[in-house]
Amino acid sequence: MKPTLSHDTVTGCSVHNLRIRRALFILCVAVSALPARAGLWEAVCAVESGGNRLAIGDGGKAAGIAQIHPIMVREANRLAGGRAFFTLEDRLDPVKSKAIFTIYTEHYAKGRSDEVRARIWNGGPNAMKATGKKLANLNAYYAKIKKHLKNE
Repeated sequence: MKPTLSHDTVTGCSVHNLRIRRALFILCVAVSALPARAGLWEAVCAVESGGNRLAIGDGGKAAGIAQIHPIMVREANRLAGGRAFFTLEDRLDPVKSKAIFTIYTEHYAKGRSDEVRARIWNGGPNAMKATGKKLANLNAYYAKIKKHLKNE
């Protein structure tokens, strides 16, 4: 009988396998974005950081090309099944940032317009219920996004 190898029988393979699964997951999410969302992604990056993947803002709380807060990383991990796929350092990686953006907007705004997606990205899951100053801020944010959208 021929011996078989598995990840359980080779030292270090379980770690290697986890890294491969994580990389494949991130790649699949990033590649799955539709062209309209790619336009939105580019607009968000332009507005949030001017395209600077190393940008730090909001008093040091937001980081990366999409100015992602720690709570967004935690939420993307929760939405992805509770595993810690993303770290805070991943906010500085544009591919991983796009994956976080895609997971979040696909969950809270699936099938909705770029406007709704942008508002939810900026204002959270309840952004479409905003009133007063928060609504004014979201309106101003989307006006900036619209300037960068290819379709507008």
